[in-house]
Amino acid sequence: MDSRIRVQPINQLLKTQIVLLVITVLIVLWWQGGSAAIASLYGASIAVANTLLQRWHLIGAATQAKSDAGMNLRKAYRCIVERWIITIVMFVVGFAVLKFLPLPLMTGFIVIQFALLFGHKSRA
Repeated sequence: MDSRIRVQPINQLLKTQIVLLVITVLIVLWWQGGSAAIASLYGASIAVANTLLQRWHLIGAATQAKSDAGMNLRKAYRCIVERWIITIVMFVVGFAVLKFLPLPLMTGFIVIQFALLFGHKSRA
């Protein structure tokens, strides 16, 4: 991989999110049972999918856009739009198609998002 790409912080974030995902699902499984744990797993996977998409765009921007500021900005905006779309689509599928319980699904998503918000302040 190119030395200009700093994927270590986002890789560390992914590791933290996966650990939180496992802990959250196990707690929900113990507390509310299997169907709630599956809903929580799905909600957590929405946040992890967002991070994976962001990592993919980060690598793509570093290899394709390099130091072209305009192209980097376009790639950043595209990443934001794609993350919103995938989040909305996954929530719609979870609520409307798969009929998951709302509270465990949202709990899984929110707990994993906390890793993004509060997990790596020193690396920002």
